[in-house]
Amino acid sequence: MSADFVALDRYIDRQIEAVPGYFGHAEWAAIDALGRWQVEQGIAGNLAEIGVHHGKLFFILALLRQAGERALAIDLFEDDALNTGIHANRDRAFFDNCTKLGIDLGDRDVWKVDTLTVTPDAMRERIGGVRMISVDGGHDYANIVHDLGLADAVLADDGVMMVHDFFGIGWPDVSVAAIHFLTERAERLQPFLITQYKLFVARPAAAERYRTMLASTPRLRGASLSDRLMFGKPITLFKLGRREALERRIKRKLGFYPKRL
Repeated sequence: MSADFVALDRYIDRQIEAVPGYFGHAEWAAIDALGRWQVEQGIAGNLAEIGVHHGKLFFILALLRQAGERALAIDLFEDDALNTGIHANRDRAFFDNCTKLGIDLGDRDVWKVDTLTVTPDAMRERIGGVRMISVDGGHDYANIVHDLGLADAVLADDGVMMVHDFFGIGWPDVSVAAIHFLTERAERLQPFLITQYKLFVARPAAAERYRTMLASTPRLRGASLSDRLMFGKPITLFKLGRREALERRIKRKLGFYPKRL
């Protein structure tokens, strides 16, 4: 099995907005570009997400799998007070979406667990080294610090860690916890990209390579990229270009995206 770019294009171009979730075009364009570049560069490793919700981001990771790689979905798979309406039914929506998208997951690819009970050793045993991991589980301080520790424990030398809701106005603990964590582990982890909803982090030796790729890849030609500083080191700020934003609005207005999968 190699990464299914045809299915990935179909998912991103026609299906992704039908899956409830909390991030937008800039984020999935960045994840898509980073993941494909890893494949092109021969970077191998598993993929994982802590807090998959209905699968909006996780399905990108699953479709990026190469031969011998796994994608691990980690979640409680239960509703809570914040997940109602179209965001409810997390106990079955993720699995229904897997079926509709034709994404094959085995028993070892789904981990129903409270991550606060998971140790770094248990995480390594379950998934091994990862080239991409998203952290989007519990949003209180203790959860964020713990889950970032789990992600750090399995992140490969050329891997990418994504922190959701960084600077999110509704979740101040995410920003505070992530800043504290990254400050303490500055020799191991370096932010290299920030979007409206996500902070992207890599090992220091890999961070600049990813920034160089983002600035040169044709897949992000229409994006608005600019340089900033974070912790005194360069980071790329990524916003949606005007043309891409207009195309997205037109597609939605014309019914290009299904209302639900």
